[in-house]
Amino acid sequence: MDVPYPLPRREPYSPEKIKQLFQAAGVPVSAWAESNGYTRRDVYMLLNGQFKGKYGRMHELAIKLGMKLPVDRIAA
Repeated sequence: MDVPYPLPRREPYSPEKIKQLFQAAGVPVSAWAESNGYTRRDVYMLLNGQFKGKYGRMHELAIKLGMKLPVDRIAA
């Protein structure tokens, strides 16, 4: 399942914006996390700032949520 909102094109979303988008779409973050193979804990820790999403799986998650832009969008 993709995120229930459009991904950013120029500026990444803030964690607060992502929470608002999930709420507006009526999709629980925990349900999205489970359906995409992430733990609810990891997603919330990323959204609440305990994880920065710089490397590995957390970086992949940050891109998938729209907190970071993929390399192809930055280079363009």
